[in-house]
Amino acid sequence: MSKKKDTFKGIRLMLIATFFWATMGIVSRNLNGVHLTSVQVAFSRCLQAAVFTTLALAIKNREAFKIDFKGLLFCIFYGIIAFSMAMTFFSLTVERIPIAVATVLMFSNPIWVTLFGKIFFKDPVGIKKIITVITCILGCMCIIDIFAAGGKDLNILGVVFGLLSGISFASQLVIPRFVEGKYSNDTLLLYGFWGGTIFLAFFSDIPQFASSIVHAANPLYTIINLLAIGVLSTYIANSYYIKSSEYLGNTLPSILVAFEPIFATILAFLVLGEAIKPIQMFGALVVIASIVVMQVDIKGLALFKGKAVEK
Repeated sequence: MSKKKDTFKGIRLMLIATFFWATMGIVSRNLNGVHLTSVQVAFSRCLQAAVFTTLALAIKNREAFKIDFKGLLFCIFYGIIAFSMAMTFFSLTVERIPIAVATVLMFSNPIWVTLFGKIFFKDPVGIKKIITVITCILGCMCIIDIFAAGGKDLNILGVVFGLLSGISFASQLVIPRFVEGKYSNDTLLLYGFWGGTIFLAFFSDIPQFASSIVHAANPLYTIINLLAIGVLSTYIANSYYIKSSEYLGNTLPSILVAFEPIFATILAFLVLGEAIKPIQMFGALVVIASIVVMQVDIKGLALFKGKAVEK
């Protein structure tokens, strides 16, 4: 019975994490609406993640603070690429294109992980991965509605930022492989978040950022949205994702994360009245299916084995 309870707990944690991730686009759009720039939104996310990670590790794992100078420089580089740029590109994307489309383009990051793994680490790429990459590309073409007459509805800059958000999010998994075994994930996260925060601070006009909050028509509304995207969508969502893998392993979470663009689409419709075209919906489903097929060995799931989950 305890095994079954652990499974349900893991699923619950993963769905909560996915839901919080799905709110990022709406909250980011809200913050743009109170005159915060996308860079300032990303700065706030990075700063809050850095603070909460520092506090958590100070309590649970103080060994993570130990690092040499070379490692510190690597972590700063990692944070700039994987956190500051990823968060900034996503915010820039939702400024320009529908949130559902932006979320799916970001969700394509496992495809980039596969490509970079082949380029930098000579990872084997079987026919299954080749087919799913091609299928995902076709799905993305449908999502951005490239087949529309004259491309009149296509915001090229928004699509470019969306693809860059997927690439930079993929680097969160790719870059650590260059120092695998040298530094812990906690150490990379800790100094990566601080590196990304310091980098973004140079472009965030902090006095203007603070002024926008203090002199906003509704400062409490602004603060709540900042905390929502920093605490809920960044720190708690990532923590719950990691925690869920302790109960579920890595396979089932990779399926459940596919609910993110679905939740994002529903929320964007309910809150902002955004709707996407049938061709874009089809493309989104193709991308989601491609990612699930790429990451999951269906035969390896207990659900399909005809065996009880409980031992």
